Amino acid sequence: AQNGAWRGLGATLLRDGIPHGVWFLSYEYAKNSLVERARMNQEKSSILGSNSSNSVGIPLLSGAFAATVAWAVGYPFDLIKTRIQAGGTKGIIDTAKELVHESGGRPILGLYRGFTLKLVRAIPASAIGFFVYEYVKDSMSNKMEM
Repeated sequence: AQNGAWRGLGATLLRDGIPHGVWFLSYEYAKNSLVERARMNQEKSSILGSNSSNSVGIPLLSGAFAATVAWAVGYPFDLIKTRIQAGGTKGIIDTAKELVHESGGRPILGLYRGFTLKLVRAIPASAIGFFVYEYVKDSMSNKMEM
C-alpha cells in the first residue's frame, strides 16, 4: 500500500488522464455537430443562436455535454481515489469491489454514488469555461487580423 502523498496516485492518474482526453474530444465532437446542425437549420431563433460557430449556445451546450461524458468515464476513479486517500482500503481493485459490495452488488449504484452532485458543479463550470475560451480565442483572433 502507498503511504503519505502517494496514496491514491494510481486512481488519481486514471481519474485525470483518460477523462481529460474524453472531455476535450467530447467538446469538439459536440461543437462540430452543433455548428453543422446550425448551418443546416439556418434558424436564427434557435437555441444555438445564429448559423455561425461563435454563438453563445454552441460552446455552452458543448461544454455541458463534455463535462457529462468525461465525468461518466472518470467518476468511478474519483470515488475510488477519495476512498483510498481516506485510508480505508489498499488498492484500486479492492476499493472498487468494496464500493460494489456496499451497494448490494450493484456496480452502477456503487461506483456512481454522488454522481449527480458532481454534475451539478461540473456542467456549469465546463460550459462557462469553454464559452470563455471560445470568446477569448475569437477576440484574440479578431485583434490579430486588424
